[in-house]
Amino acid sequence: MKRTTIIGRVAASLGYPNLTLVSAERRKGMRAFWMDGLFSSLSGAFADPYYTLYLLSLNASNAQIGLVNTLNQLAGAVLAFPGAAVASRTGRYKGLVLLTGVLSRLMWVVMLAAPWIAGRSGAVWIVLLAWVALSGINALGNAAWTALSADLVPGRLRGGYFASRNIVIQLVRLAAIPVAGQLIYAVGEPDGYQLALGIAFVIGLVAVYYYSQIPEHSGRVVAERLGLRQLFAGMTRLPTFMRFVISHSTLYLGVMISSPFINVYMVEEVNFNVGVISLVATVSVLGTLVGMRIMGRLHDRFGITTTMRTGLLIPLIPIAWLWVQHPWQAYLVEAISALTWAGYNLGAFNLLLASTPDDHRPQYVAIYTTLISVVGAVGPLLGGWLLEVVDFGPVFALSTVVRGLGFVLFFVLVREPDAPPEPEDV
Repeated sequence: MKRTTIIGRVAASLGYPNLTLVSAERRKGMRAFWMDGLFSSLSGAFADPYYTLYLLSLNASNAQIGLVNTLNQLAGAVLAFPGAAVASRTGRYKGLVLLTGVLSRLMWVVMLAAPWIAGRSGAVWIVLLAWVALSGINALGNAAWTALSADLVPGRLRGGYFASRNIVIQLVRLAAIPVAGQLIYAVGEPDGYQLALGIAFVIGLVAVYYYSQIPEHSGRVVAERLGLRQLFAGMTRLPTFMRFVISHSTLYLGVMISSPFINVYMVEEVNFNVGVISLVATVSVLGTLVGMRIMGRLHDRFGITTTMRTGLLIPLIPIAWLWVQHPWQAYLVEAISALTWAGYNLGAFNLLLASTPDDHRPQYVAIYTTLISVVGAVGPLLGGWLLEVVDFGPVFALSTVVRGLGFVLFFVLVREPDAPPEPEDV
């Protein structure tokens, strides 16, 4: 970012790295990618938090809402590999991301038009299917997006760059989500949700424009993709990737056993109202902002795994929620949670980039995405079943144990990856 522009000065204050030694084309691409994050977050703020509420306004049942969340995870698992295959075979990472970006945002148009097409009763199923389609389309482009991110951003700059990008994403969400909520409230249901989806679509096209300014994948095209057997056999030659996937999947299973039920706990066990819960979400965003600003510097100075190890308190978060009885305690737990997750999440994304090979990165990212999607579907089912049998205490305790196991595996198995060779134009 040029420091002479307002956005450039804001980006620099958030930790955006100095790109003086980066080629002009790559510098332009990195700026465009940063702006894509800003406008993608802004558009998502008008849509993502309100899918469930939109469905409820159309008289959807709890069973239908539960079904859509499970189908979203399954869609991600099913379509990750086809997207990786297209990216690997064609080498057109940007083209695939742009196509899926436009198609996914068109699903917002389908959602907003649903009541006009089928009335309220029929609209529920149209919105549900469009939401699942959106998740599947995003999964189709995820491997290409991740691979192009690695291709675009030099390894030595990833900590500060992705931290600053994540910070502006959180800042935009912090500002825009309440605006969208007030707009929906002022217009009424379901018209307000339809208007918000329309705004999300228009802003989303701005994000697509900025992404189109990114240079295409600069590596060679992999004409012959690896089969599943070859990919999994190849993981033995990628020890850092394999160990990261094992430890992270275990940790994520522990997270998904409890996380979907934190809001339920706040409502049913400690009787918090919507206002308190929304403030808890706000504290989470603020904590992430502070954490990312600190962790971006730590990452570039001390490395990926050191940054991830700052998340050592993550296993204790579910147990800490059992201590919460008053709003200030919830704010404190959520602030600690956001701060401790900031370093782990920043490092985890960069570890995924650093531990996968350039030639077959989309396919290995697809393995990672598929496993995480499966875990993301199993965790809530297990947690929800246990809640029917026991209470929040045993569920949150199990989450702590599984999270702890994931961290033990990470500390024992995962080592700092070798620094990747810098691109020739850096």
